[in-house]
Amino acid sequence: MIFKKSENFDADKVTAIFNIVDLTQVVQLTPAQFDDYKTLMLPESQLVKQRAGGTWSELFSYDWIQNKYPWLGVIYWYLFIFLLGLCAYPIARLALPGLKQYAYPLGRIVGILLLAWLAWMAGSIGIGYTRLTISLAFVLVAGTGISLILKRKDEFKSEWDSNRKFFVIAELIFLSFFLIDLLIRLGNPDLWHPAKGGERPMDFSYFNAVLKSTSFPAYDPWYAGGYINYYYYGFVLAGTPVKLLGIVPSIAYNFILPTWFALVAIGAFGIGYSLVASLQSQDSEKNNLPLVSGLSASILSILLGNLGTIQFIFNSIQRIALQGAGVPADSTMLQRWGWTFQGLWKMFSEQVALPIGRGDWYWNPSRVIPPGPGNEITEFPLFTFIYSDLHAHMLVMPLALFIIAWSISFVSSRAKLTRAEWLATFFIGALTIGALKPTNTWDLYTYYLLAAIAMGYTIYKNFEWKNYFNIPALVGKIGLVIGSVILLYILSSLFYYPFTYWWGQAYNSVQYWNASRTPLGSYFTQWGLFLFIITAWLIWETRDWMASTPVSKLQGLQKYVLVIEIVLAGFVALMIFFLADGVSAGLIALPLALWSAILILRPDLPDTKRFVLFLIGTGLTITMAVEFIALVGDIGRMNTIFKLYLQVWMMFAVSAAAAFAWLLNSLFTWKAKWRNLYQTGVYILLACAFMFTLTGTTDKIADRMNPEAPHSLDSMEYMNHSELWDGQTMDLSQDYRAIRWMQDNVIGSPVIVEANCSEYRWCTRFTINTGLPSVVGWNWHQRQQRGVFAPQVQTRVDEVSMFYNTTDIQLVLNFLKKYDVKYIVVGQLERNIYPPLPELPDGLSKFEEYEGVHWKIVYQDLETTIYEVIK
Repeated sequence: MIFKKSENFDADKVTAIFNIVDLTQVVQLTPAQFDDYKTLMLPESQLVKQRAGGTWSELFSYDWIQNKYPWLGVIYWYLFIFLLGLCAYPIARLALPGLKQYAYPLGRIVGILLLAWLAWMAGSIGIGYTRLTISLAFVLVAGTGISLILKRKDEFKSEWDSNRKFFVIAELIFLSFFLIDLLIRLGNPDLWHPAKGGERPMDFSYFNAVLKSTSFPAYDPWYAGGYINYYYYGFVLAGTPVKLLGIVPSIAYNFILPTWFALVAIGAFGIGYSLVASLQSQDSEKNNLPLVSGLSASILSILLGNLGTIQFIFNSIQRIALQGAGVPADSTMLQRWGWTFQGLWKMFSEQVALPIGRGDWYWNPSRVIPPGPGNEITEFPLFTFIYSDLHAHMLVMPLALFIIAWSISFVSSRAKLTRAEWLATFFIGALTIGALKPTNTWDLYTYYLLAAIAMGYTIYKNFEWKNYFNIPALVGKIGLVIGSVILLYILSSLFYYPFTYWWGQAYNSVQYWNASRTPLGSYFTQWGLFLFIITAWLIWETRDWMASTPVSKLQGLQKYVLVIEIVLAGFVALMIFFLADGVSAGLIALPLALWSAILILRPDLPDTKRFVLFLIGTGLTITMAVEFIALVGDIGRMNTIFKLYLQVWMMFAVSAAAAFAWLLNSLFTWKAKWRNLYQTGVYILLACAFMFTLTGTTDKIADRMNPEAPHSLDSMEYMNHSELWDGQTMDLSQDYRAIRWMQDNVIGSPVIVEANCSEYRWCTRFTINTGLPSVVGWNWHQRQQRGVFAPQVQTRVDEVSMFYNTTDIQLVLNFLKKYDVKYIVVGQLERNIYPPLPELPDGLSKFEEYEGVHWKIVYQDLETTIYEVIK
């Protein structure tokens, strides 16, 4: 089309028309991105409700007894979680028929899951996420549990009478692990640390916003007007009981961590116990092997570290010889041992101390892969809890263990379920699998496949197809397997459709990774204890199979010769490729995975052991997969490694625990030299893994911002006793008092503005501790979570700096109107981040100059002032 300028053309009018469009809000989209496009901003009607509701003082009060006396609060919290689990146990028992009474340890997980989902769904469909709806959800869970008890009271009474010891032990384990982590939290209850603050600021800000939200999706406290585009559901799981009980979040934080720590321990215990109990013989009953397996699963899953402490000590000794420099990643084994002996000599002859600083004991073992382009983090559960970020990969752990238990239950049930058990199994299974996506999406793909394969295998092998619809049994069973797998996925998706509806996934593809490989030493450092136990069990199972199989039966393999040759050829080809490409991990993982796969084919093998072998093989396969794939948009393969390694840890922990107990049952039949070798290896590796437990926890307890601060259960209390240098030294008690004023006096959830600076610093501290929405939070994390809107995040960051620095009052007023700001913070940090510069006007002086005109002082304490914008 071609236009000709006419006499009516007015350049000023055209300019005015185009200026109506705010070009800063333009979003660049490709055609492929358009189908999944979400604005990531709350609709006006929902935004108004969110900002009007969620008043802190109505939800939480420091004057309530559970907050005034936190030691009473922790008892109050513990008893509620116990009651919730007790009420949910009958539901778990119905949904896990293959575990029978051994489903009891998983009752708390089911209770928390149901309570949170019912309350979240109410908030997602417009009813509201309030204390009333949460109370109704609890009544519904409790009522369902009680009705099931009454309906099957004889069965529950019989199980209690015959297994009372098991129920009591399960409770003692939960209490013990709860107290272990509670003591660690009491030793270092602080929410933040200037050097190793981690992502607790983001977690706590989102956690507070979820608690204060009146509906879902929760508003984004770090992007005013938007909603959280992050897998936030873990905060709903942990926060729903907090909101119901009215416990101040900074206090509840130190209750949630021990609870999740104990949930992991008790979940692993239930799995380990049931695996061995399902094959229990008189010998195993006599030796308490199910209990050994259960306790081992708890310890391996959450109480032990990797072997990184030993690696760290050796590296530190070598650094003495290198005069404090780091050990080169490409150094040879001979060089390393040479430096080790030199370092030891200097330690003893010159009294040189190990170059280890505060925080290194718990930090370094989570980085056992040498630094490189992959930025790998070799995280494991105990480190996760010691480091204490309330992050998605922590909050999902009980759900992951539950899905493993669900899969074992289905395999053990042999598909012989009543109608009620079928319904409960599918409902709870889908509810848990579906929760993975909004909790920690990385786990969805692995654990859905795990559950689907376990269910499909069991149905195909055991379901009795009675010529239904005149369909042949083979066709019918295959159709039933496919239908069941699809139904499980559909249900899991439907249960969390409100999350999917709003969520804009920024990263959804993987890429080939070849920039770095995991050294063999690092692989063994991470997995050595598990692999030693698992390999010993594989050897024993292989020996047992060979001893019970006549040589004549080998003739039956002749018809599979071609298949065997293809598998062996593929194995040799992969091993050659791994050698050529430097994939050292594959040289261990591939043979063990193939070995496990061969043992699965043993005809007389119980399905329980077959499932454990499948778990082992799955874990080994994942450790090979991360050598070749990484998420597009990841920082190297940082998240790819630690997210998937945590999945493997859970699989290896419960598998190794069962293997340990099964080996213990036959250990007395071994020759002395092999028995001594195995026992010595286990003792040494356990001691090495336990070294992290001792050094990591004590180091974390000592690594406080102010070691003299009181050991309160309130994670904000450290602020009252700490100073921080950021430009100039700040007395954080000023911020503490101002934050408390906001909590007590600000109505609803209005927008605030405060200093913005680089991640992991003290900035956005008001938003973090109150959950009130700020104009913008951490730049990088918001850009990660907002995908195509990343340029707008940077715009907001720049505008906040302009707001504090400028003396142009019109720009300031435009900013306040644009983001609907109600409160302005001008404290020590703002004076440090935006100081007056030589020969330039002081931007902060405008707040005093226009006080009473555009804003008014509502709070003032020494160098900290809070202004309320005059509308």
